[in-house]
Amino acid sequence: MTYPPATPEPGFAAPPPQAPPDEVLQAAASRQFGSLIAGQRGTNPFGNLAFGLGGGIALIAGGALVAWVGSLIDFRPLALLACPMIVIGLVVIVYAVMALAAGFTATYLFENGLVHTKNKKVDAVAWTEVDELWLWKAGGNTALAGNLLSYYVVTFDGRKVVVESAVGKGEQPLGPRLEQIVAQLGRPVVDSGPYVGKMRP
Repeated sequence: MTYPPATPEPGFAAPPPQAPPDEVLQAAASRQFGSLIAGQRGTNPFGNLAFGLGGGIALIAGGALVAWVGSLIDFRPLALLACPMIVIGLVVIVYAVMALAAGFTATYLFENGLVHTKNKKVDAVAWTEVDELWLWKAGGNTALAGNLLSYYVVTFDGRKVVVESAVGKGEQPLGPRLEQIVAQLGRPVVDSGPYVGKMRP
């Protein structure tokens, strides 16, 4: 089954997909995936690291300053405010390091399948191999609960190919198009992740 490129809304010209690297084109050709529909590159992990480190250090320094001021004026509630600031700062730094470990990623949708790359490692999935699509969402009792973190394309043989929801600057997210294709296959598109109590893929 093939899927034509999405029709742009009236008045908006959809930018053509950026040409994939040679290894992606070779993987798609070897699986007879047909023409390219859409592509996206993930966020820059070094940029994420710098942003996360800066934000985390600022929170920790702010928490330390608040605690110091609280001790000077002997006002205990300030110390109670400082603790969560420091904890959140540490969490932000951990997430920044994890984002760096995620590396450079890109995903390309073709008529008959998708190709995902991570640090030059190539993974190809034909649409006929797709069992279901997981919408991996944040959980907990915070404002972030229910936010989409990523997609997992799950195949009949148990493979799980992650497709990032966050994209690089100037990139068009292809997640909605991926959801549309999987739904047209008659395969389930389901909420997953911490939002439904699932902590690991």
